[in-house]
Amino acid sequence: MKAKAILKTCTVWFCVALIGVVVLSFTGQFFAPGNSAAVIRFPAGILLVLLVPFLFWGRARLLAIVACGAALVALVPLGMGYFQSNVPCEGPCLTLYQKNLMSKSWPRTPLAEEIIASQADVITLQEVSDHNRKFMAPLFEAYPFSVTCPFRPHQEVEVLTSLPVVDNTNFCLDGAGMAGVQVRTPDGQAVWVVSVHLEWPFPFDQFEQASLIEDKLQSMEGPILIGGDFNMVTWGGSVVRLAKAAGNEPLGPYRNTFLSGRPYLPLAIDNVLVPKGATGHVERRPRLASDHMGLLARIKLP
Repeated sequence: MKAKAILKTCTVWFCVALIGVVVLSFTGQFFAPGNSAAVIRFPAGILLVLLVPFLFWGRARLLAIVACGAALVALVPLGMGYFQSNVPCEGPCLTLYQKNLMSKSWPRTPLAEEIIASQADVITLQEVSDHNRKFMAPLFEAYPFSVTCPFRPHQEVEVLTSLPVVDNTNFCLDGAGMAGVQVRTPDGQAVWVVSVHLEWPFPFDQFEQASLIEDKLQSMEGPILIGGDFNMVTWGGSVVRLAKAAGNEPLGPYRNTFLSGRPYLPLAIDNVLVPKGATGHVERRPRLASDHMGLLARIKLP
């Protein structure tokens, strides 16, 4: 009986902790630890589902019902995100390639060839380094305009484009991992293109960095395309804040894009954010010696 009582107590407290994680995971827009909780919302929801039979067995029926509710709140929106379908881009589409290059990695030539072959109109890059510039020179030579901004040591953020650039619009948000420029699409529409690289979430500085980028996005006029390594899952508070500030939403279904992500901890941390009302299609591209997959987006702007 004593062993059963100990097991019941441990199960109850573990369940309470998981419910706390789920609740906390929805606070990332306002509370830095909520971002970190969002990363593990999926496994927390799965564990709650597995614990429910044990709670009923231990006669903790009310907690079992609460656990069921928390699991539904955690998993249903994520399931909808993962299983939503891509919409083919019809008519004139703008093509964006998003990639964290990984600052020191081999080989580089296949990755340069992959991005060039995509014929992307705009490219958003993170972890651009002297190493990458040397061994991926054909990529940087293929695009007539670029804006490069410092971030971490030897890890710059960059936007490349083959489209006409609106004069004097390129900018860097110093130290905040943000580079941007306004381009003109073939139909003459002016669109901002922004590359973002966020720090790791709490206890690191992602929340504060996202606040700086949020303020910049709110000051920009006109539609904005954002490609980036957010170091935060698509449903996390930092991504939600930046999308809201730009009047944007994530394009395409949730997909794991990071090498360390596994089925039990899907890390959809590379994203393309597009203006609300835009349609299009996103496909994952190979890692090619990076620790991040690429994203190739074809976008129909509203």
